Amino acid sequence: MKEYHNLIPNLLETYPRANLLQIPAIIHRLPRLSSHLGHEIYILRDDLTGFALGGNKTRKLDYLIGDAIAKKADTLVTMKATSFSRNAAAAASAAGLDLHVVLSGTDHEQNSASQAFFCQYETKLHYVPEGESALPDACSQLVVSLKAQGKAVYDLHPGGSDSIGALGYVRTFHEILDFSYRSDVHFSHIIHSTSSAGTQAGLVLGQCISKFDTCILGVGASLKASDQSERVRDLALSTAYMLGVQFDETKIFVDDKFIGPGYATPSEEGRNAVKLFATMEGILLDQVYTGKAAAALLHYAKNGAFEGDSVLFIHTGGNAGLFY
Repeated sequence: MKEYHNLIPNLLETYPRANLLQIPAIIHRLPRLSSHLGHEIYILRDDLTGFALGGNKTRKLDYLIGDAIAKKADTLVTMKATSFSRNAAAAASAAGLDLHVVLSGTDHEQNSASQAFFCQYETKLHYVPEGESALPDACSQLVVSLKAQGKAVYDLHPGGSDSIGALGYVRTFHEILDFSYRSDVHFSHIIHSTSSAGTQAGLVLGQCISKFDTCILGVGASLKASDQSERVRDLALSTAYMLGVQFDETKIFVDDKFIGPGYATPSEEGRNAVKLFATMEGILLDQVYTGKAAAALLHYAKNGAFEGDSVLFIHTGGNAGLFY
């Protein structure tokens, strides 16, 4: 509905961005895959955000780093060696901030490629031999220590999925709306991978603000559907409260049938989907997130779940398994 077209930009204008990304998103039709599936399939290329490793984490970091700068932070702290913390390393450097990452295990147990990436950005790594369960306490102690040294610390939620980080995908939903209005292409379904919830919470909140008629389907990467839906709902509600808008939790849809053997473990359906996207469209997907979401897309298309309008697949990035 065009009367809602400017609501999202107006709501977000008071929240600073670090301007790390090349946006709006690239959205384009997948001609061979569309012909193969008998449906109009489009893709949103958040693997091509033009910054660091790309992907959905850069969307979140654009607002998180903007918030950190506005609050005059000079030091960032987060934990785990993930696509988020690696992108955060690049974002911190670009913004002139220090980043400290708390990692489980010892120096010698880490992925050497991941360590080399952090080294490129002069990230300070702190190792916790006691294991992953000890990370939150170690992270809290590090924050206290840095503050005692006079540092202005900004604590980054692992995965960037807090109310500020979720704004990145509220904005993304506006970009989808803008493309739809300009091209006269209506997306009946929007499909993406969901895990830490920031992507789906932002998208669904954007849908609620704009009143756009679509089904946003999060394809679970780790949790069963009820737990993932609760995670999305909690984050969307906190973000809606921050923005002063209403949120409709009936818009949350999660499918957990494509997790396969488990989180970070490739599935046969995911491998097949990765292969199909590569051979038909020259697009690389990873085996942990986008590959499994693509498997869901193929399943729904082949089983008649899509009717009439076009379908949008969000390529949330990932790094093609290089650091997993």
